[in-house]
Amino acid sequence: MANLNGIPLDQEVQENTGAFTVIPAGKYSACIVSDDLRDNKAGTGKILELKLQITAGQFAGEVLTDHLNITNPNPTAQNIGQGTLKRICNMCGAPYPPQDTAVLMGKPLGIDVKVEKFTSNTSGKELESNKIKSYGPVPAQTQQPTAQTQPPQQPMQQASGW
Repeated sequence: MANLNGIPLDQEVQENTGAFTVIPAGKYSACIVSDDLRDNKAGTGKILELKLQITAGQFAGEVLTDHLNITNPNPTAQNIGQGTLKRICNMCGAPYPPQDTAVLMGKPLGIDVKVEKFTSNTSGKELESNKIKSYGPVPAQTQQPTAQTQPPQQPMQQASGW
């Protein structure tokens, strides 16, 4: 049992319903607001989990998550993860390889977001979620989201259509 006595809890905080917003596909201005380095499911590599917050437009404040395979026994997965981290560093003006991810926090960058459909493993319902396709420069103006007209790419592929 956790003792919360003496922990400063905000009585005015909004209740979290557990729901999240699926934003339309498109390019958005964002910044990294938090991260976590942890073992992958198999315990054979490291995953860098990034939380990115949209900073402009209708969906400002929404947070998306990306997972990068930093080390992985599969060289393709590792190359994609490390290549994506290098792209993020370049977009944020940070050296690669970074000694610490603190150099990436709060720096503006662009993200290209897509919508993926999947079947829930608990309810069996078809649901949607967002995936970051690629990283690039901050869009001059947040574009109006576009409907996804292409089938989803394989999860490990990264587009470079900036």
